[in-house]
Amino acid sequence: MEEFILEETYAGAGLNIHVQNCSRCQALMAEVRQEQEAWSQALYPERLTDDFTRQVMASLADVPIEPAAEENEPGTILLRKKRRSPFIRRAALAAVCILIVAAALTVYAQPSIADWVRSIFARDNTDIGLLDSQTLGLVQNPHIKVKDKGYTLEINEVVVDAARIMMGVKITDPNGKPVVNKIDWSQVTVKDTEGKEVAKLYSLGGSAVIENVSSLFPDGVKTDTLTVEGKITQIGRKLFSHKVVKGNWNFKFSLDMKKANELTKVTQLDQQYTTPDGLRVKMERLVRTPSAVRLELSTSLDGKLAKLVPESGLENMLLMYHFEDENGNDFSSVNNYRSPHVETLIAQQPQLDGDTLHWYYTFKYLPYDREKVRFVLDGYSIPVISDDSVQFHPLELSSKPAKFKGQGDSLTISSMKIGQDPNSLEKEMVGLLQVEGKFRNMFSHDEWVMRDEKSGREFPASFRGSYGGLTEFQDVNGDPGFIVGGLTTLPEKATLIRKVTDKWYTNVNWSFDLPKGEPIKGLENVNPEDYWEAP
Repeated sequence: MEEFILEETYAGAGLNIHVQNCSRCQALMAEVRQEQEAWSQALYPERLTDDFTRQVMASLADVPIEPAAEENEPGTILLRKKRRSPFIRRAALAAVCILIVAAALTVYAQPSIADWVRSIFARDNTDIGLLDSQTLGLVQNPHIKVKDKGYTLEINEVVVDAARIMMGVKITDPNGKPVVNKIDWSQVTVKDTEGKEVAKLYSLGGSAVIENVSSLFPDGVKTDTLTVEGKITQIGRKLFSHKVVKGNWNFKFSLDMKKANELTKVTQLDQQYTTPDGLRVKMERLVRTPSAVRLELSTSLDGKLAKLVPESGLENMLLMYHFEDENGNDFSSVNNYRSPHVETLIAQQPQLDGDTLHWYYTFKYLPYDREKVRFVLDGYSIPVISDDSVQFHPLELSSKPAKFKGQGDSLTISSMKIGQDPNSLEKEMVGLLQVEGKFRNMFSHDEWVMRDEKSGREFPASFRGSYGGLTEFQDVNGDPGFIVGGLTTLPEKATLIRKVTDKWYTNVNWSFDLPKGEPIKGLENVNPEDYWEAP
């Protein structure tokens, strides 16, 4: 959305139309624009502070300068009228310039501003894991500064351990203006000493000046050195950027992993559970690093669920759970409609191995080494074979809307027409169904078809529109709704069929206390809340 706002004029008609008609995108756009306005007001105030002029003039009280007004003119400072040489006037002007620059540098050097703008440790932009790494002295400076075509790329902050890597990148254009979100970070590799690529970097946004570039290590890091090599040949992205600059901003540096690896703590887990429908969950281990906590577990299918899940369905499942503190209060949830005040999950990474799906959940904060923490399973979603359907006459929908109901979901189909496919550049003719309703299930991995009852032919149907977040019931609004591919004429009678349902299961009952982990040396007495209370 940030890129779209910056390059809205060049985004293309299809994307513009979607954003204009999508309520979720409109809400996100308003949120991002409000954030940008806050940045603008913070970084570029319309005027200097009220006492700036007073401070400058007071510092010049003893400097001989020719007066610009009569001695008795109100509001002026009385200075000696004796003429001075041009050298003295130039010296006075230089003093004023030095004072202004010094004042600006002083303001910029204050932690409340400099850290906010120039660092990956900015207060509104960092997390507890990164601050723990900073406390342990694990911030590395590769001293990277490369320049070409007037553009300069700098990297002066990198945090890395066995869980993740985070580096702050500053890019400026020929005028010194910051450039963000214009680099394809897949051009940068992170390799171990054996030459194996261990991470794929991506942008996490950042501030108006610093772009945070990051990656996770689901398998950990097994060597004491990592090599980061960038082959940056282009600034600007063809999809959004109307200006693309070709050049050479290549760089290469090494990262010392020895200290971070020595601080990594592993806690084995032996709990497992099978749901009533046959999903097996096996907890494996917790890996505590200076910057994060990685929870590793696996899921597999058994019983009737194994017969219902189609091929590749397991890798599209989501596990839903939360953590509670020793007082029973939620402090973090995963894939849930619960809304804790602090969200600690960074990412979840599945890896399919045969009929077992391994999960790597990385958290920036999970204090099982400091206090009692309880894991609570809330449910899961997984695609299952289904045959829910609704039959209707397309030409009668305006007066007789069709009602689809199945497995707690409800949709109303209010119209159907033949029109251009909004997802196709060739503007192929397709069937367009207008729908709205409420869904209890997850919807993302549903599979739908529409059958022409006269010919018996089935056409693939895909949903285009918006639906709410992780709540118990999600509002579904079509934009335009279902797109029926290959359909060029309205059938007399049709049936909309859901062949696969991304079903949400909540019939679970499992929780346990995480074993208390060994604290990392140097963080035994650190209270994470102190980070946010510091001035």
